[in-house]
Amino acid sequence: MKKNIKLIIFDVDGTLINDDRKLISENIEVIKKLRDKGIKIVLNSGRTFNAMWRVRQALGLMDFDDYSICGTGAFIRRNADGKALVSNPMGEKDYDRITSLLEGEDVQVAIHTKNYLYLNEEKPNRGFLVDQEQVGLAWMKFENFSDIEDGISRVSISAEPEDLDRIYDKYGKDLENDYKLMRNEVYILEVLNKNAGKSESLRKLLDILDMDSEEVMYFGDGMNDVKSLELAGVGVAMGSGKKEAKDAADFIIGNNNEPSIAEFLREYFSLDE
Repeated sequence: MKKNIKLIIFDVDGTLINDDRKLISENIEVIKKLRDKGIKIVLNSGRTFNAMWRVRQALGLMDFDDYSICGTGAFIRRNADGKALVSNPMGEKDYDRITSLLEGEDVQVAIHTKNYLYLNEEKPNRGFLVDQEQVGLAWMKFENFSDIEDGISRVSISAEPEDLDRIYDKYGKDLENDYKLMRNEVYILEVLNKNAGKSESLRKLLDILDMDSEEVMYFGDGMNDVKSLELAGVGVAMGSGKKEAKDAADFIIGNNNEPSIAEFLREYFSLDE
């Protein structure tokens, strides 16, 4: 039996955009049609707010009652002006603790903010460049932590996969006492505020909107989407996604390089009738 869906949440990378970092026109058309019918559309991404501006703009999600869950749930921001309605930031003490713990290790530690990636290194390593390409932000160096803009979404540890495996085995338990760790990419270990997370901020957004999780449809593909797929009344995983995401979903559709989202939405909401 189909559910009374009032809110559709989309992960971005690997879900809403294809491997060329572009939106598929058929998906845009169907999403806008559902929005015109009164269904609320929200983005929920590991990207920070201004790394998603093209997606918001293409979908017409630019009003004061449009929202984005950003930075793997570190913030919920109002799309029209970027105002944070929910904040779970990292700070200087967190950065100092992480860098001190990893001193001497072959890793780089980056800072994700609303507008930039910060890295205090002469040359970025491969993991950082993979992360930068994924989140779509310019990177900057900094001399003092006070030079970094407010609103730190996360601290990212980047290294070769085998080095990151060793780092996690060596320091993971210590960090998990005070932080949330997420390994969504083999080159990156995300360190988040303990209260952050995609599903955690989704619950907070539901409180803001006075909605129930059974009224939510969620599209995702990654490890950081698993809890949200489980939470939603209808969880939809991309067939090209992680096994864990597919195991958590109610439906599995095609890949992100095809109009699989549009095809599923047309059928579920009977748009061609």
